[in-house]
Order: sequence, then structure tokens, then C-alpha cells
Amino acid sequence: MTQHVLEALVQQVSKAVSELRTTLELNQLDDLERILNQTSAALESINGYAGGAAVGGGVEKLKADILALDSSTSKQLMGMLDQASIDHKVNGELINLAMQRSAAMQSFMAQQSLGATYESSGGIPGSIGGVLSKKV
Repeated sequence: MTQHVLEALVQQVSKAVSELRTTLELNQLDDLERILNQTSAALESINGYAGGAAVGGGVEKLKADILALDSSTSKQLMGMLDQASIDHKVNGELINLAMQRSAAMQSFMAQQSLGATYESSGGIPGSIGGVLSKKV
């Protein structure tokens, strides 16, 4: 692969993972679906690099091709991949925290609801199909 293709691929992955981290940190739920799709596509492109891992490609082939470039470019691209890896791990933790926060809010709403205690349906205000409104 050419240097330009490698740079574009690494920048795509780095940007997507970074944007996802920012979206999660700022709790911008309206942008989440678009950013998740963008990140998923970027990670799939890196996993499918040079035919994918099944044919000797994927992440390991990408790293080997990057290391074959000149020293300064190689260091820059590897640094971007390292940062993307860190952001990816942080994203997993942020998603877990968001899920815990959502469960806690649902529990809190259930405890505060008269309907949950005194109605046979056990309704929770602000809940539609078991999912809290974004306005909560």
C-alpha cells in the first residue's frame, strides 16, 4: 500500500474513535448513532486491511506496513494508532458508565413513581418501552 493510503486509513480510524470519545464524554446522545456507525466502519476497514486477518492482513499487516515507512512517518502513524487504541478502551468504559447511569435512573424513577407502587401496570413516568426519555 502507498504511504497516502496508510495515512488516510489511520487518520480515518483515529478521527472516528476520537469523535466517539468526545460524543460520549459530552453525553451528546443525538449524535451517538451517526458516530457509532462511523466508528464501526472505520474499525471494519482497519480489520479488513489487505484482505483481513484470515489472509495475513488486518491490524498486524497494517502495523508492519507502517513500520516499513520512513522513521518520522512511521512514528507519527504509530502514535496515532496508539492514541486511537487508548480512546477505544476509554470508549468502552464510557459506554459501561452510561449503561449503569441509565439503569440507576430507571431504578430511581421506578422508586419515585406512585404508579409503580399503586397501579397494576407498574408504569414508570418518562419511560417508553423500558427506555428513559433523553430529556430526563
